[in-house]
Amino acid sequence: MQTQQNKMLQFSLLLLATLGVMSGITIVASLPNISKEFTEIPDIEFLSKLMLTIPSIIIALFAPFAGWVVDRYGRLKPLYTGFFLFIVGGSSGLYLENFYAILAGRAVLGVAVALLMTSSTALIADYFDEEQRHRFMSLQGMTIGLGGIVFITLGGFLAQLHWSYPFAIYLIPLLFLPILYRNLYEPKASSHPVKEGEVPEALWPVYLTAFFSMVIFYMMPTQLPFLIINELGGEPLSVGLVISTAMLFNAFTSRQYAKVKKRFSFLHIYMFTFIFFGIGLFIISKASSIGDIYFSTLFIGMGFGLILVNTNAWFLSKVHASKRGRASGILASSFFLGQFASPLLFKPVVDGYGIRGLFFFISIVSLMIVLVIFAKLLWSRKKI
Repeated sequence: MQTQQNKMLQFSLLLLATLGVMSGITIVASLPNISKEFTEIPDIEFLSKLMLTIPSIIIALFAPFAGWVVDRYGRLKPLYTGFFLFIVGGSSGLYLENFYAILAGRAVLGVAVALLMTSSTALIADYFDEEQRHRFMSLQGMTIGLGGIVFITLGGFLAQLHWSYPFAIYLIPLLFLPILYRNLYEPKASSHPVKEGEVPEALWPVYLTAFFSMVIFYMMPTQLPFLIINELGGEPLSVGLVISTAMLFNAFTSRQYAKVKKRFSFLHIYMFTFIFFGIGLFIISKASSIGDIYFSTLFIGMGFGLILVNTNAWFLSKVHASKRGRASGILASSFFLGQFASPLLFKPVVDGYGIRGLFFFISIVSLMIVLVIFAKLLWSRKKI
């Protein structure tokens, strides 16, 4: 009976994990068509990308406060508040016709995801010990990857019919509610008194890594659709299938994380990650067909399958129980600030050198990071 309860608890947390990936990539394939629908708006191609990144900046700003709420008032009340805001804000593009009103709905979605991420991350830390977390986070990473495949493919198919139809996908979580209500419970750990003071210095490298990894990750949904459609002659469905393929490799690699972590340190795993990134981004920069893009997804998917799970595991290994909510909020802020910053940071490069030039430049940066990590590992070994 206990085993069955534990499985249902994990299943509920995995359902919550799919909301994070749903919040972003579901409407990726609609971006080019949204820019065509609202051509009267100046610089709409750039503004359409804010459909993905507006939730990110709201999360980045609101998540630390959400984390304080989770530590102060428990995990479940903020979680269910975020759940309902997610449905309302996420689906707004289905029934709103004004571009800026839809952006406002995306902002509501950002508040929702901030509450969901901080509360669910804290719950994972509360429910499981470190070894159990590694196993669970392998499942979580796989679920995120598979969820990404479903949502991006479905979003691509619906975008073929009309740009607004992918927003209907945000209504699907209504089906999750009975399962969550029955299986999630308020853990005793959440009643620990909140300790005042600064977030431990040991967590700042985790936050910086989270930020930088998402700056790179969001090149895929914000830049790649325009390369596929405008330069390689693809369709919205092509965008969905390419990113779904990357998510498939993401899912497979994430599922192996617990095994990989037993053999390698967090730093070793980051080195492997940026090797994969460098190779995949370089292939995209030289792609002459959509087939080349598909080949790159092997490396891109494996890289992201490792980096997201590794960063979360590294974080949970360092955070104290009394600060899980607040620290999880800052982690969510770091991830989504990276998402928001991605198109802004890369816009000058795209304007000057094109999308291909951007992918080539970041591929070189990724391989330089590999050299830095390798040097650090050698230095650490010499000190021993």
